[in-house]
Amino acid sequence: MTPLIPNGAGHEVVVTGVGLVAGHLTDPEALFDHLAEGRTLITEHPRHAEWGVPCAVSAHIDPQVWQRLTEALPAEAGPLGPAGVLAWHAAAQAWERSGLPRRLETDRGGVFLACNRMLMEPEELTALAAHVDHEAGVLDLDGYLERPGADGPDGEARRHERVQPDTATAALADYFGAAGVLETHADACAAGGMAVGSAYRYIRSGALDVALAGGAESLTTLAAVTAFHQVGALAPAEGRDPAEISRPFDKDRNGFVIGDGAAFLVLESRAHAEARGARILATVAGYAGVTEAVKMTSSSRDGADYAECMRAALADAGLTPDAIDHINAHGTATQANDTCEAAALHTVFGERAAHLPVTGNKSALGHSLANSGAAEAVLSVLSLQRQTLLPTLNFTEPDEVTAGLDVVTERRPARVTAVLSNSFGFGGQNCSLILAEAGGARR
Repeated sequence: MTPLIPNGAGHEVVVTGVGLVAGHLTDPEALFDHLAEGRTLITEHPRHAEWGVPCAVSAHIDPQVWQRLTEALPAEAGPLGPAGVLAWHAAAQAWERSGLPRRLETDRGGVFLACNRMLMEPEELTALAAHVDHEAGVLDLDGYLERPGADGPDGEARRHERVQPDTATAALADYFGAAGVLETHADACAAGGMAVGSAYRYIRSGALDVALAGGAESLTTLAAVTAFHQVGALAPAEGRDPAEISRPFDKDRNGFVIGDGAAFLVLESRAHAEARGARILATVAGYAGVTEAVKMTSSSRDGADYAECMRAALADAGLTPDAIDHINAHGTATQANDTCEAAALHTVFGERAAHLPVTGNKSALGHSLANSGAAEAVLSVLSLQRQTLLPTLNFTEPDEVTAGLDVVTERRPARVTAVLSNSFGFGGQNCSLILAEAGGARR
């Protein structure tokens, strides 16, 4: 693990390219405009009602987009599962926009992909069960993998290999010549932020010059939806308009809406970017990843663990809380998460929390789990570029803990020099990133 480097001792890390796919949209600017207009990506899922789950809405990838992205994969991509297809598009888009050559001629590049391990769908579990000897307590894995017709239920040959997140990591590294460091993060809902943060650490330390960092997730499936419903994390549809279901920080919030998507950033040392004349979009000014184990599905309700993470990111950046102009909140719209995050914001920012704009992108994007931190980092970069804050949908009235926060509910022009972007995951995986203007954050 690369050690934390005291602020000022390492290389400055900049963003030179971004890429993103969500819903029916396949580029970051189109998504930013869509969200700025107060529109959502959350709709009824074509199969959720058929499956009989009470949360029959999601921010899933449009079927036509799936087909287009799959057909656009180059032969060099090799076999990729659904999340890998999304990752490929977002990563290639970010790379092309960065202006880097198609392949690096150095070993000082890396790929950092966030993607949680895939859950097996019912058809696959049924096939696997046939190879279990219950009396002996033995699984004949070779027999399962080598069985006749071992394709997946969707016809993908050797699907068990395609859906492994590491497959996409290796494919991207090989294609772009960025195999100096390869990491695949599965840190629950914080994974996307942690992938970006890890890449930042490697570049800041001087170990890498370039990194492709982001996340991809394709979990609007029966197994994933059922699992999150059973732990009480998903908001039930209950006949409501899909656009009104995700309600971060609102007193009537009752769970998140699951989503799919992918987002990537190209990170470089400032020296490397400037030497090749790259356009610098933003800087990664600070990062902290903090692990706690209060409870599998929530953190300390007083926000102490989240506050520790935010303060650590500020310390890493060498910034005071006054330097932050905007909070891109984790904001899942679950009772526990929003309570913890709101309490932490009051703790870290004190009276200033009432005047510090907070945005919950998941109100319109849904929660794409490992990808969410990467997607929100991309949107934070665009907020810095456009000096515009995105709205939080469906926030009408706070509760006693979320009261006192300046939750943005309409597109808002604002002077933004530094954004704190939070990602807090199940199992106590907490992450905070600080994105700042291309010239760096004010101290």
